[in-house]
Amino acid sequence: MWYLCGLGSNIAPKHNLPLAVARLARLFGPVSLSPVVRTAPQGMASDNSFLNALAVFQSDLPPDRVKQHLNELEESLGRDRSDPDSSVRDRPIDVDILESRNRPGFSGQAITEDYYRRLLEGEAVRGEPLLLEGWPLGEAPATIDWNQGAGDEIVVQQGDNLLYHAVKTALPG
Repeated sequence: MWYLCGLGSNIAPKHNLPLAVARLARLFGPVSLSPVVRTAPQGMASDNSFLNALAVFQSDLPPDRVKQHLNELEESLGRDRSDPDSSVRDRPIDVDILESRNRPGFSGQAITEDYYRRLLEGEAVRGEPLLLEGWPLGEAPATIDWNQGAGDEIVVQQGDNLLYHAVKTALPG
């Protein structure tokens, strides 16, 4: 199954967002990432802006198991999911499944955030520059994967289109 997820961080986002992407790649294999955009907090009182991105990956796990892994990832980076107000508090990372399908190609119909819609549609945006283990990330769509044959290092390949990256990583060669 293919998963489209929204990622957001407003506590040390330049550190936590790349870390979350690296952990997604370790959990699920290649992750296609949109450009990273800065947004104002919505539905919460905070002075901390968010860094947000879309991520696409494939997994044989059903949505409830993927969500369990995403919740564990959030908690490992310091999010207190037991707090009843966690949805309106600052957070080191938030990862939500926005859509899942049997093949890549997402409709985006359930996406309510304008910035996620623009990213999914491939609208040209000025991405926030980030670093992931020395690799540039955030300004353009990219595929993130682990090269286990080279000492378990991260590999980032930047390109032009989020969904092109998602399809390309699924195809052999």
